[in-house]
Amino acid sequence: MPRGVAGNSLRPMTERARAVSLAGLVLLATACGDEPSVESNADAGAQNAAMPAQTMLGDAEVMASVVPAAHMGAAVARRYAIAPVRDRALVLVIVQRGGAPVPVQVTGHARDLRGVRQTLAFDAVDLDGLVEHVAVARVNGPDTLRLDLQITAEDGARTTLRFNRDIPR
Repeated sequence: MPRGVAGNSLRPMTERARAVSLAGLVLLATACGDEPSVESNADAGAQNAAMPAQTMLGDAEVMASVVPAAHMGAAVARRYAIAPVRDRALVLVIVQRGGAPVPVQVTGHARDLRGVRQTLAFDAVDLDGLVEHVAVARVNGPDTLRLDLQITAEDGARTTLRFNRDIPR
């Protein structure tokens, strides 16, 4: 597999701990809200969607996750200016070096199980010093999104992150 493309390789424990922490934060953020969850088995699909995909861009760590909009709490939906509707999902990309954000440009597309391709338009959002690159994907669950993201640093270094995420009903 080419360098920079996400795969199933063993990672150092600190990287795993960081990934678990990010997944936990995303899940906590999606759980905060005024309304109860939609379906109990939807929680398992939301957890799968929120698990981060990872790769490296030089010595910077790239993490990406997908969060179904319907599973976001009201406060989180307001933060990202997205309505918590069933046919949308947030695609989040974070690039950090030693805990500090790395300036990058993120482009990419998503494809559903029917083969319908959509271009993702990413915007950088600064959340108290943590820069997230955010795009909205159209998806009607249950479905699987296949994501193909290109991340380019200011110095021209590039990497590709390809991963699938199940989207619950």
